[in-house]
Amino acid sequence: MKTMRLMTRPVPAYLVLIILLVTAAAAVAVYAAVSSATPRTVTTISGEIFVLTEELTATPQGIGITNTTVGAVGDTLATNVTMTASPGASANTALTQGYFEYRLKIEIATPSAGKAYSVELFAGGISKGKVYIGQGGSPAVGKYATIKWNLGTSLASQVYEVQVLPA
Repeated sequence: MKTMRLMTRPVPAYLVLIILLVTAAAAVAVYAAVSSATPRTVTTISGEIFVLTEELTATPQGIGITNTTVGAVGDTLATNVTMTASPGASANTALTQGYFEYRLKIEIATPSAGKAYSVELFAGGISKGKVYIGQGGSPAVGKYATIKWNLGTSLASQVYEVQVLPA
């Protein structure tokens, strides 16, 4: 009697990466917008922590792969990015093509002309950089900025914390 031997193969790394990204995106999508009435910390089940101001809302956009190398935009208070209507403004740390990036949408909930904010991402307690955004001279509810941070070449299981504070 012949016995059959099953051959096993390791799961390719790209499939593990795809599964990780789909899982992260699904977790982020479930917890859409986080808003604040006064400065406070809001924690979601997915482990993301936000420290917000009363004028803004934050919506996680997930983790993705950077498709183009780009220099930092809005990395100083003097060069803050003014939130705009659709398609919205963009601020980011220096991004490297092929690296992971964390994406966040910050939207005006209460207009406050000329006000600026610092937005900083921490991954596992370590800062991934700070960018600056502002409401500009004619702010309106719904204007926004999309912010991206460089996470590097690999992802570890860690808590992401975003601090949005008046600059």
